[in-house]
Amino acid sequence: MRFSRKMIYAAASPLTLAGLLATTAATPASAAVRPPLPRAAYGSMELGSPLQYETFLALQGFGRNHGVVDYTNWQALASTYGEANSGVYAPKAAPIALTFTFGGSPYAHTLNGASLKLTALSNHQLKFTGSGSYNTDPAAYPWTIRGHVNGSKLTATIVYGGTGNPGYKLIMTGKIAANGSVSGTAAGLQVGQPDQALTFAMPVGSFPAVLHYVAPIRSDRFQGRHGATFTFTIPSKVAGLAGTKVVVKVHDGGWGARHDTYAEGVPPASPAPYKIIGGPGVTVR
Repeated sequence: MRFSRKMIYAAASPLTLAGLLATTAATPASAAVRPPLPRAAYGSMELGSPLQYETFLALQGFGRNHGVVDYTNWQALASTYGEANSGVYAPKAAPIALTFTFGGSPYAHTLNGASLKLTALSNHQLKFTGSGSYNTDPAAYPWTIRGHVNGSKLTATIVYGGTGNPGYKLIMTGKIAANGSVSGTAAGLQVGQPDQALTFAMPVGSFPAVLHYVAPIRSDRFQGRHGATFTFTIPSKVAGLAGTKVVVKVHDGGWGARHDTYAEGVPPASPAPYKIIGGPGVTVR
């Protein structure tokens, strides 16, 4: 992906390095020639197998700090890495109990976690699709779900199929707690019927925290016009991975993320490639 020189500055803003770049770009009014921009590599991408999202900005020639990495592994749950307080959540890949309450009566449902398809939109946002059913009569009351997670906020729409109540919709808005439980409200909608006001709840562990951290880049180097390699260390808060040195190698292949490449690894192993499946991709200037 190729951008103008000015876009290097714009790309720094989400990573809070705008001030650093602005200082570099500043030129006295009396100067006849602006000093050359430093080499820079930046990217924002969804990675596959496992599902990850990484945003980074690597800058050449800034002493000890060379930029920053914002990383999320959407399929690395807190039970694996101990990141219970990451503040980023995803549905578990197992049956999830979902209970709606209407008129004081509970209606037990099950979300089929194994059916979920996840798409990472950023380091904090995830969309998902899947299926489930009403426990009393799963064959008559199957449904599909389309949802969105933004930090600890959950929104979703359930649409019933089958013969029980086809076309009935539930519009859900809820809050994910630190323990992975979810609670909120829902609006029941069906053509020709009055709207219904419901509440819903999912038990502890339904949407567990996933691995997420922000780390400074400590060194980088640029290969030719379109390649860069940088290193960072996983922060101490990440139990089981704290202090791990990671090497990332990227290549800007031109217009469109499909031409870019991304690889990472832990020394002494060479960086292994991960497929870029979404996001803007990589830029090296």
